[in-house]
Amino acid sequence: MLIAQISDSHVLSGGRKLAGRFDTGAAFDRLVASLARQPVRPDLILFSGDLGEDATAQEYDHVGEGLRRLGIPVLAVPGNHDARAPMFASLPDMLHKTESGHLCLCDTRFDLAVIGLDTLVEGAPHGELCADRLSWLEVALRHCEGQDVLIFMHHPPLTTGLQDMDSMGLLVGREKFADLVARHGRVQGILCGHMHRAIQGVYGGAPVRVAPSASHQIAFDLRADVPFAFSDEPAQYMMHIARPGVPLVSHVVSVEALRQDMD
Repeated sequence: MLIAQISDSHVLSGGRKLAGRFDTGAAFDRLVASLARQPVRPDLILFSGDLGEDATAQEYDHVGEGLRRLGIPVLAVPGNHDARAPMFASLPDMLHKTESGHLCLCDTRFDLAVIGLDTLVEGAPHGELCADRLSWLEVALRHCEGQDVLIFMHHPPLTTGLQDMDSMGLLVGREKFADLVARHGRVQGILCGHMHRAIQGVYGGAPVRVAPSASHQIAFDLRADVPFAFSDEPAQYMMHIARPGVPLVSHVVSVEALRQDMD
C-alpha cells in the first residue's frame, strides 16, 4: 500500500502570500500536480493538518477541489490553523465527526487500519488529546485489535529539540497516548505534521514520522530561546510504503524536484 502524506499547506486564498513571502495557494497547486504525476499512483492520501492558514471556506474549497481531481481517497485531520466547522462543511468526504464533535476517524477499508486523531485546541497553537479523544482512541484501537494500524495526527508526541516549536507541540495527553499505542502493540507508524521539517523518532514503541510542509519549511536550529524562522528548503511531502507485518518505509519527496524531473 502506497500512502502519500501531505501536511501544513497553509493555503491562503486570492493569491495572498504568507508572511509576505510564500504563495501557499500556488504551492498547493504544484503539490497536486506533483501527486498527479507520480509514476506509481498512491492508494491513499493522508492530510495531517493545517490545510488552510485562516480556516476560511475559500481555503478549504481550494484544497477540496484540487485533491478531488486526483481521484484518490483522502483522509484528513485538523491542525492548529484549522477550524472544525468550516473544514467539515467543505470537506465532509475527507473527515469524520465523533459524538464529542472532534474530527477523529477510523477507516478499515485498507490493508492497514487508519486512525486519524484531532489534536486541535481552537485558537491556540499547541495540541492536546483530552479525555474524550483518548477514550475514543481506546475504543478505536480495541476495534482494530489484531490488525496493523497507522495513526495520523497534526501535533507530534515527540520532543524534537526545536524548542520554540516543541512549546507548541502536543502538551496534553501524551502519556496516556503512549500507553494506548504500546498496549495495542501493532501500531506501524504515527504520522504527524506541524514542525515543517522531516523528523523521525519512536513513541509508545511505534515509529513516528513527522512530515515536512507542502509549502515552506522551518530552519533546523536547536538553540534555546531562539524563535523559529523560515528556511529556503523546498516544499516536500512523504510517501510511505505500508504492508501488514512489515516495518513502515518512508520517503521524502520534493515537489519541485519531481515536477522538473518529469518534464
